[in-house]
Amino acid sequence: MALRCKYCGAPFEREVVDSVAPYITCSSCGTTQQRMDAKAYLEEMMVQVKSWISSAIPSGFNISAAENVDPIARNSIFVRDIRPRVNMELTNYKFGNISLLGNSLMALPFTRSSSYVPAHTPAEAFEFNARIKSVEPLAVDEDGRALLTEADSLTRSYALMINNMNLLAEDKDGRYVLMAKNFREAASALGNGRDNEAIILRFNALADICDGCQYLLEGKPGDAGSRLRRGNKALTDVRSKAAADPQLGIMMSAVDQEISLSDILMNVAGMMETASGTDGLETLNVIKKVMDSPLAQNKGWTHLLNNRNRYGEIFSNISSILTARAGKGTLPVSSGSGEYLMPFWEVDLKYSFTTGALWSKKSVEVKEDLLICADFVTDSVCLSNPASAITDIFRIRPESSILAGIKGRETSISRGQGIGRIQDSVAEDSPGGRKVIIPLSTKREAENLVSEYLRQRTATDNKLRLSRPEVQRVIYIPVNMSNGLHLPSDFGDLIPDRLKRVNKNTILYI
Repeated sequence: MALRCKYCGAPFEREVVDSVAPYITCSSCGTTQQRMDAKAYLEEMMVQVKSWISSAIPSGFNISAAENVDPIARNSIFVRDIRPRVNMELTNYKFGNISLLGNSLMALPFTRSSSYVPAHTPAEAFEFNARIKSVEPLAVDEDGRALLTEADSLTRSYALMINNMNLLAEDKDGRYVLMAKNFREAASALGNGRDNEAIILRFNALADICDGCQYLLEGKPGDAGSRLRRGNKALTDVRSKAAADPQLGIMMSAVDQEISLSDILMNVAGMMETASGTDGLETLNVIKKVMDSPLAQNKGWTHLLNNRNRYGEIFSNISSILTARAGKGTLPVSSGSGEYLMPFWEVDLKYSFTTGALWSKKSVEVKEDLLICADFVTDSVCLSNPASAITDIFRIRPESSILAGIKGRETSISRGQGIGRIQDSVAEDSPGGRKVIIPLSTKREAENLVSEYLRQRTATDNKLRLSRPEVQRVIYIPVNMSNGLHLPSDFGDLIPDRLKRVNKNTILYI
């Protein structure tokens, strides 16, 4: 029995065991402990193993001398006393392992994932593995050895994956190095059997992705990209194998999530390579700020805001900003001056309304332009009241006489004021020395917001009929923030309430 980590139960490597250092660090869970504490844990674990053996085998039998006992007697003890207990406990660990494999085993840098809590601790799995190893001398036939081999490989792999799930719930330095090692050791523990082929492929793919994450953190996007692409391709193969095997179906959703995460990471690596004029660590710092930026809480938005895939689009926008800042690209910027470029979603809206009475009654079609604050996902008021994030064109009606409404002479029931002029002035331009505020929402989220806004408007106006709004793209509008927020005069009275709550000290910009 090698020296064991007192936190997770994993055995230390031989060089650690042979050293005389008073403090040792576990290469599986990453915790540091005193050597004397690890020795004390090993002694305690050995007592538990001996107790388990004593309760499982006949009284008076000395397992340390089992090799000298007749094989028939050993087999009899194994079949009658050991196999039933091993089978019962192994079944419990199998269920725990299957449940774990049904969850994503990866998280983005600077994030934590604690949505799944394993059914066992790593120490429990490692200790069961130690009990399995202790009764190996009693397994003399092929079936007995096969059972113990299966129990050994499964519990070692399972214990290492529990450690990885615990690492996902932390954001400790070097966690991807630890996780990559655990993935590769778990894959090795499972052997080369066809039954575990897809799982082994998945673990090795995730080890590559962990390597890619570590390279990103070290500012090596080229090395990161190659590892991430290899891991991504392997995960695609895993998904195909899982789709063809009903027993592996539980992994499909988790593997889809892992593929999506690797897509995001490849995007980040590409971003760091493209924006070669930008410090890689600075780029990662921007990404960290985005990942740390708290999103507003609203039950109706949970399915969108909790989807990690959203960051792929956000990182793509960041990549465009970095490329433009490095002088290798442009951004869609409206005319005007200001030290900040503020992002808005550009929306085309067509609607119709009914005007006139009796024989004068008719339907009028209108085209309007809307703008949506691109950081609305950080403001809970915007999620419950979408109008506060939008240039609310229906809030102010055009001036018209009652008679015009009766005679059907109304041409509009909205006022877009100068929003159309802002959109018409947009052209590709360099940000120059201006700070570019990061858009924190996605196109799908903007579509959801404007749809909810229009649903609320039609609920209070039975004359209004709407077609589907078209969210076009993110545009950037120059603004000044030196003494409060100053927007272009073309906004008129349509300044979204969200902008009145903007805090210059908390906005994210590049």
